[in-house]
Amino acid sequence: MNTTTTTRLTSFALAALLTVVTNGSMLLSFNSVAQEATLAQNSQAPIAVTLNTVTVVGHQS
Repeated sequence: MNTTTTTRLTSFALAALLTVVTNGSMLLSFNSVAQEATLAQNSQAPIAVTLNTVTVVGHQS
């Protein structure tokens, strides 16, 4: 192998490794935030909302 090929292969491997590490850490932090939000929602009392009924009358053409 010549130096150019080795340098390109090393650069590609490093870029792939950094991509995997960055995306993996983002997924792990997203998972922990989602689990904390789920626990926070389960501890709150449910909210009941009553909506008014709306009747729409229009002319048919």
